[in-house]
This record gives sequence, C-alpha cells and structure tokens, in this order.
Amino acid sequence: MKILVLSDFHLGIPASRSGAMLDDIRRLTRDYDRVILNGDTLDRFEALGCQPHVSAQLKDIRDACSGCSGPPELIMGNHDPAISTVEWIYLEESATLVFHGDCVADCTHPTRADEKILAARLRAHWAAIGGRPTTFLERSAEFRRVQARHAQEYPFAREPRTALAYLASVLYPPQKPVHILQYWWRAPRLAARLAATFPKPVSNVAVAHTHRSGCWQLNGMTVFNTGSFMPLSVPCGLSIDGANVSLRPLAALLRATRSVAVPLSSAAPTTTADEVKA
Repeated sequence: MKILVLSDFHLGIPASRSGAMLDDIRRLTRDYDRVILNGDTLDRFEALGCQPHVSAQLKDIRDACSGCSGPPELIMGNHDPAISTVEWIYLEESATLVFHGDCVADCTHPTRADEKILAARLRAHWAAIGGRPTTFLERSAEFRRVQARHAQEYPFAREPRTALAYLASVLYPPQKPVHILQYWWRAPRLAARLAATFPKPVSNVAVAHTHRSGCWQLNGMTVFNTGSFMPLSVPCGLSIDGANVSLRPLAALLRATRSVAVPLSSAAPTTTADEVKA
C-alpha cells in the first residue's frame, strides 16, 4: 500500500502554484494507492453551496489527486474547514499521525486582527473548561470547536490575491517575519509534544500549516512538514510504503514517476477521529 500526503494547495488564489501544476500532480498521484490532503486544500472558508466556483475547485482537486483506490481523503485546515470533518488520520502500519498542525498553538500570526480574536477566544475557552487540553484528542476537538464558531463571524480572511501581494504581506508589518520565524522554530517541537499524547504509538508525525518543508527528529519520533504551493515554500510529498516513510520535494517525486499502472491494493488499517475514544 503506497500512500502520498500533500498539503497547502491553497487552490483558488493566483499566488498559489497548485492550479498550474494539477496535470503534474495528476500524473504523480496515479502511482499511489491512496492520497491524503493535509489541510488548506482550498483557500476558502465558505460552505461549498455558497459559491459555485468553490465546488468546481474542489472537484478539480479531487480529480487531480485521486489515487488508485479512489478520491483523496481530505483533512480540514484553518483555511478550508467547510470541506471536511476529518481532523486527523492515523496510519497503523507506519505509526504515522497526520494532522494539519494549526492546533499546536493558539495563534500563528499575532499581527493579524482576526487571529488575535481567535487566540483570545481560545484562551477564554481554555479558562472555561479548566485549562488548555493536554492530550491530542482533546486539544484537536476543542480547538476545532472554537475555530468553527470564530469562522461564522470571520468567514474568510482574504489572502492577497497575487504572488507579489502575498510576499508583501509576509514582510509587513516589520514584526511579522520575526513572528513567522519564531513559529517555524517552535512548531515541530510543539507538534511532537502533542503527538506524544495520542492514544496509539506514534513514530512519525505529518503536519503542514507553516509552509516550511522539512523533517526533524524530536521526542523519539520524526516530524515531517510537506510545505506548500505558495511563494517562499517548497511543495513536498510524504511517501509512505508500508513502514517506510520519506519526504521528497514534489519536483523529485515527479521526475521519479514511472508511467506504469499501479495495481489496486487493499486498504491499510486506518483510524479517524470518530473511531478512537480518548
């Protein structure tokens, strides 16, 4: 069973390179039995029925990312919570926990007004329930609950529509690059610490969200980040074949793709948030 994990397509804005790469992605995913998209597949908050083009974008990405066993499995991200109810996926054979990663901290960008409000709401929620949850299952569920309410009032914090505007938004205000670097440094360790509280053994953690691709050995596990299709980032694919897990840039995976049919394999055991009890 070959599994491919991709993330952060941010499909729907010109700054993303994902739309121009859909044909290449389609060729790549046909070599895999199963494809998982780890959040921010679309750059939209809206429910799918609100905008016809949103449904069309989702159809395009589902078609391009279908593996041999069928359409991709979508994990919700902070940019597209309306397209999925799946918070995480656990892959038994490789002991890999896949989740978007925004729940590891209350705030990603302190310079953004909507994120300041979300962070304040999370702090109030943690106080109301007796403190910030310390286990993965509780933290993920409670974080998404607060985020869902927040998204109703801030249905879409529109990202800059062009690559140049996106780059400007990363550099301004001046403290924002500092905050991004601080978050980059903290995020892998926070992800490993949270994954260690998962009720099953975790050897590998697959996260996204920060747009910083790479892998880190932390707390006896390997944390992988698959990057993004946005400027200043390298899109990578996490390839899982049985117990073997490796991260490679998408360009390298595409070069290695063979134009041969891949036999349909039986699905590996999978657990989702609805099937594990804390």
